[in-house]
Amino acid sequence: MMIGTWLSTLVPEPGARRRLGLGTGIYNIGTGMFMTSSVLYFTEGLGLSVTEVGLWLAVAGMIGLFAGVPMGHLADRRGPRGVAALSLVVLAVTMVGYVFVTHIWMFVIVTVVEMLATAASRASRGGLIRRVGGEGAAAYRSQLRAIENAGVGIGAAVGGVALTLHSLAAYQVLFLANAATFLIGAWVCATLPYFAPLPAPPGTRPGVALRDKPFIAYTILNGVMSLQYAVITFALPLWIATQTSAPRWMVGAVLLVNTFGVVALQVWVGRKVNTVRQGGAAMRVAGVIFLVACGGVAVAANLPAWAAAAVLLVAVAVHSVGEMCHAAAVFALSFELAPAHAQSEYVGLQDMGLGAAFAVAPAVLGALCLGIGQVGWLLLGGLLAAAGLATVPVVGWAIRSRPFPLSTDPVPVPDAEPPTVVLATARFAVRPPARRQAPSLPATGHARTPLESVVLDDNSRFTLDRDCVVGRYPHSCDAVRRGLRPIRIDVRADGMSRAHLEIRRVDGRVFIIDRQSRNGVSVRPAGQTQWTRIAPWTPIVWLPGMSVRIGSRILRLEGTAAVIAGAPTPSSAPTVHINRATRIPVAATSERTAP
Repeated sequence: MMIGTWLSTLVPEPGARRRLGLGTGIYNIGTGMFMTSSVLYFTEGLGLSVTEVGLWLAVAGMIGLFAGVPMGHLADRRGPRGVAALSLVVLAVTMVGYVFVTHIWMFVIVTVVEMLATAASRASRGGLIRRVGGEGAAAYRSQLRAIENAGVGIGAAVGGVALTLHSLAAYQVLFLANAATFLIGAWVCATLPYFAPLPAPPGTRPGVALRDKPFIAYTILNGVMSLQYAVITFALPLWIATQTSAPRWMVGAVLLVNTFGVVALQVWVGRKVNTVRQGGAAMRVAGVIFLVACGGVAVAANLPAWAAAAVLLVAVAVHSVGEMCHAAAVFALSFELAPAHAQSEYVGLQDMGLGAAFAVAPAVLGALCLGIGQVGWLLLGGLLAAAGLATVPVVGWAIRSRPFPLSTDPVPVPDAEPPTVVLATARFAVRPPARRQAPSLPATGHARTPLESVVLDDNSRFTLDRDCVVGRYPHSCDAVRRGLRPIRIDVRADGMSRAHLEIRRVDGRVFIIDRQSRNGVSVRPAGQTQWTRIAPWTPIVWLPGMSVRIGSRILRLEGTAAVIAGAPTPSSAPTVHINRATRIPVAATSERTAP
């Protein structure tokens, strides 16, 4: 029962999330096979020298490092799904290309193309995850990370078995199998919904991420923190083999502990870190945990074999907790600090710091941990702890500099706004959920009381003829069960909760209520440029000319002409679906007939 419950947490919910998770797991199996076989294939299978392989991998890595931001910008402007699928196809081609390499210049070309495609894949995938994950993108990214680790572990096991054959054909089969996993991943990616590029605010210049000083500072600190990834894969195996009395099999054991820990607990940790402030706090906690883990590794050098093995296992378990906190913080910060229209570009910038850390990690960890020794491990732990602590004020700086509201503490509307109503029955029920009754008219053809329309930023609209609840899929919420009409705005809307906003009418005035949504509701009075986030469950008068933002969509209230008696009204449809499939803005249509 417990195992079944745990496994269910690793499986994303049905639909686009599950399909993307399936593709992620499949092509990460191929990644695991590549990781275990690539260096041996390049040196033993192709006959290239270790120096040549190391040099050109480093050069290609630097090229890919600086390609992340422009590739991310391309994904933001063309849509993340297409760029992500195409990059996986190119990666598949490079895997096949490695099979036919016969000269060093061919190896260089294929490697550079592979690194460029990897940069495009990582950046576009970040934007795609943000759109598919919606308001739960950070937690969903933690699910994907667990799936990634499981896939890499399976691929590494398959690659290890194939390596026992120690033949050129075995290596080539692994590379071709890796190409097949990339193609399957590209096909799965292509089946996801199309996410149109989100419009940038007027006056936005290209390269917005490179001008975001707080995010650049965070990227640098995250790069320092990312040195921790090389502890498990580089520094610790060498430390165990050369500086401790622990048996050699401990190298494999610590890798298993780390992999299993991430797969088992990353989802649980990720669900605890959702907002920007929580992300900053998680970075601080991760830094302190890394300091404790590094201290344990240092102590293991002076212990007998059995004690060294026990201390190392505990230290790796502690380090794994820090790694999961660090990853969860990165997911929350990268998604929440980036504007909706530039998610992939910001991921590309963040990956520059990550790639730089991977490039310098062998030299830095070799000098500290293996060159200095035990004191070096403590210095490394102190460096990681300092980076984690420094992230907190940087996050505060980033929050203050954002031109859009973040998922932090809710901010009430200024006192200048008209007073809200005091609710008699419940804190969110402005009036009993019922259709608006038209007054009795003396004859057919006379006008009823005018009804307002809610107009979206693409000019699609719905008539406000009764109280309603708005979101990306509000059908199953409690408000609908009480009689409110569900208004479904395109599921592709970024950052919108299932049931995000209630719109009510009292005494001829329209009120909006944030249903404690994940990303909140922000308002902008007429003639102003500053958005203000309203408090959850607090009715706010929707003033003429006031814009309301939910997720990435902007709504406004518009008066309509009088409705002719006897004419059908949209309220006959229990559900309204705002359709953006056509180029010409359309009116709200019934869910029964919507495509």
